Amino acid sequence: MADIEELLTDTPVRLAPAAAVRARGERRRAGRRTAVAAVAVVAAGSLGFGVWGGLLLPQEKGTGGTDVATQGPNPFKSDGVVQYPDPSELPGHEVLRWRSVDVATNDYENETAPLPQAGLDTACGLWVGGTDRPEMQYTNMYAGKDDARARYRVSQYPTPAAAAEAMSRLDTTLVNCGVEKVKGTADTEYSGVSRHTAAQLNVTVKSWGAWVAVQETQLPPVDSDD
Repeated sequence: MADIEELLTDTPVRLAPAAAVRARGERRRAGRRTAVAAVAVVAAGSLGFGVWGGLLLPQEKGTGGTDVATQGPNPFKSDGVVQYPDPSELPGHEVLRWRSVDVATNDYENETAPLPQAGLDTACGLWVGGTDRPEMQYTNMYAGKDDARARYRVSQYPTPAAAAEAMSRLDTTLVNCGVEKVKGTADTEYSGVSRHTAAQLNVTVKSWGAWVAVQETQLPPVDSDD
């Protein structure tokens, strides 16, 4: 467990913004950058909104205050296909050696629950209902060295307001689990230790209109005898 402990001694493990790189490349090739979009991105950043590749912008006041505007192409899809991070893009890959696994296997079939469920292996409890499911959800699972696990879920909701509600409930789930927001980061990031299983969790949440992407990296409890 020494290698895993080294990943946890300093700063929280951050997710590689691969989708942001792809989104920026698409915008450059299409030549769609405009002065209006640039001003909107700067304004969003100054207000503390998690801008991902300039695509997450605050909606105008007077429409409920929880929606987010969609600016530019959908960052979660390319040519109509939902994109998953490559295992090499996950944090700590040099040590944990991430690999994709089949969600349909018995070990992972229960890990496709919708938001606000969080954490793997019931690290933050099971999904118990009470909230609307997304219209569509795409899930990819990863396994790493020493029982490390990761999950990437992209959910499409009927409206941006429904997506915002799902993110709000996810925030409550994570905080109640002992996983807190990481301050001073561009994206909405969480890091902490599960109160239920003592697993180490790092979570990043990104949104675009009615779409929400959540990536979770989970390391097993640190063995105090090591």
